[in-house]
Amino acid sequence: MENDTQYPDGASRRALLRGLGLGAAALAGPKLAQFALGSTPAHAAEGKPVKLAVVAQQMAAQSDQRAWAGFQQWLKTTGLDKTWQVTQTDAKGDPGALVSQIEDAITAKSDAIMVLFGTLTAAHSALADLDRSKIPFFSLDSGWQAPALADITSNNWVMGGAFGQYMVERLLADGKKKANICAIIANFHHGTRKRGKVMKAILGENEWISLKAERVIQYEGFFETTQNAVNDWLTRYGDELDAIWCPWDEPAMAAAEVIQAHKLEHKVFVVGCDGHPTALERMRNPDYPLVATCAQAFELWGAYGGWMVNEIVGKGRSAKKVVPVPTVNFPAPLLVKGVNIPPADKPTYDATDLYYIYRDRAVAGMKG
Repeated sequence: MENDTQYPDGASRRALLRGLGLGAAALAGPKLAQFALGSTPAHAAEGKPVKLAVVAQQMAAQSDQRAWAGFQQWLKTTGLDKTWQVTQTDAKGDPGALVSQIEDAITAKSDAIMVLFGTLTAAHSALADLDRSKIPFFSLDSGWQAPALADITSNNWVMGGAFGQYMVERLLADGKKKANICAIIANFHHGTRKRGKVMKAILGENEWISLKAERVIQYEGFFETTQNAVNDWLTRYGDELDAIWCPWDEPAMAAAEVIQAHKLEHKVFVVGCDGHPTALERMRNPDYPLVATCAQAFELWGAYGGWMVNEIVGKGRSAKKVVPVPTVNFPAPLLVKGVNIPPADKPTYDATDLYYIYRDRAVAGMKG
């Protein structure tokens, strides 16, 4: 199920569309975004008004900001902003504050609660209270935890494989028979932790690549910590280093800045993940060291979270019919500098995956 959702016309996506009562043709390409963001008739404002509590783990993060923006766009486009009562709180990266804000939403007798990028593994007491309250609970990229009806995310195993394997292929394309890399590791979030595990598995199958050093970071101070680590690595290994693996785009940008400061942008490259607009803007520069990322559809996650709340809470539809499996994976295309970085005015969720470019060339050739 999860692997197929990496690509727009995968079997799992078709199954999801059938579960929504829509044909695959109705949502081909950009129409998936139109549907999620509320600009199609399928999003007619129906059902009762909803009192929704949105709890963000870290609104300073681009991922939280983009998901919240997508939700707000969906709410306004559907017209439900006129009837819904939505409160949004920010835990500012503090798992304890996240627990307190979930508890506050329960006490306020919210009709539904949605957590953005939460550290739910540290929220057992709040989750137990949620379960007892019977309040419908949804999460975005928090790692599914009961009693959530759904967690909306990308398949991190697939993304880790995509940009990790691209790193290997890039080294091969550079003619490397032996290569040295360093890695920034982030274990505080389920997604970045999974990507790191996939990276290690990839290296296990490519013993000609040596992992010279790794640095485990926390979210707090990650940019400066990454820069200090990369500066140390470049000083220590010099011309021996070929690439730096990063778990998401923001530390990747920190690494890229240090590489540029050392004037090694044509020797050492960086791979990352998320497809944040700031990273893509820099990747449009041919000399920028960040060469590949996977573009997550954060805006669509927020919009789709709103849709699910409306269907289940507002309209009273069966949760099992709306959410056939508890993890809803959105596509996250692999973007490579100089190949398929979308223009600045195009949302990343409309970008074409690198491997779909290969497919389209083959299909065009078969059709003549």
